[in-house]
Amino acid sequence: DYMSPEERGFDTCQLVSRYWRITQGGEVGEVRGEGVIGCYPMLREGGIQNFISEDGGHSFYDDGEDYGEEKYFSYQSCTGGGDGEMEGYLQFKAGSIQGAGEVFDVRVAPFPLKLPQHY
Repeated sequence: DYMSPEERGFDTCQLVSRYWRITQGGEVGEVRGEGVIGCYPMLREGGIQNFISEDGGHSFYDDGEDYGEEKYFSYQSCTGGGDGEMEGYLQFKAGSIQGAGEVFDVRVAPFPLKLPQHY
């Protein structure tokens, strides 16, 4: 359920790690790791604030300028071909990774893995 920043007690949160359970062709695989694709996105209400690469450099950040469009972090995974299912969780920290905020998990409910009809 949606909670406002006032209700949840923080304006931003930063991705710490992820866990995926992938079932394809009767086999189950697990993926765990820090960040995602080498980045640690910081999210804010309505979009992404910034994300920091593994080397600590800013790969993207919102400098407060109005560019006329929202910015979103899109995570795409290549799990191989064939039908299956994927589920897991993303772990975030309220505020930023360097701060003293609470760590919490966001569950990603199972969803089907299917190749589009045109493949």
